[in-house]
Amino acid sequence: MRFFTTLALAASATAAAVGSTTITRNGVEVRVASEPKKCLCKSDVDELIDAYKGMITFWDDAKHTKYLADDFYDWSESINSLIPPAGLPLGFPIFNKTTFIDHQHTQPDHLPFQVDKLGPWNCDSASLVWSATFAAPIPGLSPGKVRGVTILTAAHNAGQWQIKGLDVEFNNVQYLLNIGGSVTRPTPPS
Repeated sequence: MRFFTTLALAASATAAAVGSTTITRNGVEVRVASEPKKCLCKSDVDELIDAYKGMITFWDDAKHTKYLADDFYDWSESINSLIPPAGLPLGFPIFNKTTFIDHQHTQPDHLPFQVDKLGPWNCDSASLVWSATFAAPIPGLSPGKVRGVTILTAAHNAGQWQIKGLDVEFNNVQYLLNIGGSVTRPTPPS
């Protein structure tokens, strides 16, 4: 019985901070948290993916800033490898909220982005396969399709879903060619 009394006191102290309801089990009143865990549903996923798509096709502070969590990060070795002269050290996010917004103001991607496949999602993340086909950057050069995968991590803050993190990988060689860059391919061994 002492165990249940201790459990009831611990549950009461924890639940008091989040809102609670009281239930009775075996004659012992126990307070339990009454706020259910927030989990993404399909409409939440669709809204966040639309926001993400908007961010990289045409940035708009009024529309998009509200969708970025304060602790936002963007992690991508594909983007990292495009940063001159040799990228950043591996294993670090490329952008936080401030640097992502700054990038969108100074060098927006304006990707011709389309979602090819919405992958599975769970309580706080969703995956998608996307593509972007550019117009030919140089006359006579045919445009190429860039394909990528994004894992979007969400957080429920102040009553709304926000993008907490992006893990993005894509065909960065084709992306570089599409924006007018060049690549010297190695000579195959004989």
